[in-house]
Amino acid sequence: MAASNGRTKRQRGEIETLPSGSLRVKVYAGIDPISGKRHYLTEVIPAGRTAAEKARTRLLAQVDERRNPRTRATLDQLGRIISEAWRDLD
Repeated sequence: MAASNGRTKRQRGEIETLPSGSLRVKVYAGIDPISGKRHYLTEVIPAGRTAAEKARTRLLAQVDERRNPRTRATLDQLGRIISEAWRDLD
C-alpha cells in the first residue's frame, strides 16, 4: 500500500517459520511499565499462511484497541512491587 508521499507503508508485526513448520506471529505491543522492556504479543499457528495473517490482524487489532495486557508481570511480582511501595509510604 503506497502512502500519499510515494513511500510504501511498513508492515506491522512479523510471521516467522519455526523448525517444526509452524508459524509464530509476533506483534509489538509497547513498553512494559513494570520492567521497562519491550512487550510483544505472540501466537503460534500450525502451518498455514492465511491463518497466520488472520492471527496477525487480530493481534494488531488488540494492540490498536488497547485490549492487550500491558505487562507480563505475575501477581507475585505485582504484589512485591505494591508491598515495597507501601513500605516506602511509611
